[in-house]
Amino acid sequence: MLLQKVRYVNKKVLIIDDEPDIHTLLNHYLEKIEGIEIINAYSGEEGIEIYKKLMEKGEKPSLVILDLNLSASDDIATIDLHRMGMGERMDGVRTARELLKMDGNATIWGYTAWFGTEWAEKLRELGVEKILEKPTPFIDFAKMVEGFLKE
Repeated sequence: MLLQKVRYVNKKVLIIDDEPDIHTLLNHYLEKIEGIEIINAYSGEEGIEIYKKLMEKGEKPSLVILDLNLSASDDIATIDLHRMGMGERMDGVRTARELLKMDGNATIWGYTAWFGTEWAEKLRELGVEKILEKPTPFIDFAKMVEGFLKE
């Protein structure tokens, strides 16, 4: 089943992920949802800054798609520090915490390979609405986003 051609007005989706390939793939499928605007951030810090600027303009995103590992590294020692909240860059948990401090009504979905871990559980404890496992097929993910935007 193809995504329906339904036009959404002022529906912004902010993707926060450090992997350019994930942005490319998500954008490819999400842009089929007519009328939404996809905004890309490649770090937690950048995502928070974008969200803040959009809120100031009265244009906050309808949905934030957030990865847990925003370390921009494949080195396991770096990822371990990042996972413990001690890395140089903000991880997804710290990013979600800051977004929710800024906007208690922010809708955040975790989309991560770290699904089912204690790290992902921390997102749930913060109140992140959904945590989806990479690799949920991108077409299925896009259909979930489309269903959410219809609500």
